[in-house]
Amino acid sequence: MSTTNTMPRETFDAFMPLREAVNRFMEGGLSGPERAVFLLGRTFPVDILETPDEYVIQASLFGIRPESLKITTAGNTLTIRAGQKTQQENKEGTYLRRERIEAFLPDVGRTITLPGAIDPDKVTAEYEHGVLTIHVAKDEEVKDHTIPLQVKQATPVK
Repeated sequence: MSTTNTMPRETFDAFMPLREAVNRFMEGGLSGPERAVFLLGRTFPVDILETPDEYVIQASLFGIRPESLKITTAGNTLTIRAGQKTQQENKEGTYLRRERIEAFLPDVGRTITLPGAIDPDKVTAEYEHGVLTIHVAKDEEVKDHTIPLQVKQATPVK
């Protein structure tokens, strides 16, 4: 005699609306750039390198004009914003495919928190071939300091 645990079908019927919603989403409820924005957000990749004297931040901003970049600091945060003018609708034709995210969300930004306060006078930025490189000099109080260790000779026990 075989005993199998089977659950009544009514138990699973309660989940059918959820399953159908997930199926619709996976089949293309949000397609193209809308789906990417929904899943990933509108941002850009950055690398942050810490050296003994500075932080070097590199951001990939391909297709962004240098004049649309704005870099600000406040306390220990650095914000990079890029704004593009939205393109006018094409009056002469109809898009067969429109995938570029910039057409839907022209503004992009990223705020980076660093371990110490940022002196805006010690920040430099350069933009070349779609890569923004920002150098943030470390404050003297933020830099690692090596404390010399004084070793005392143990006195012999009498």
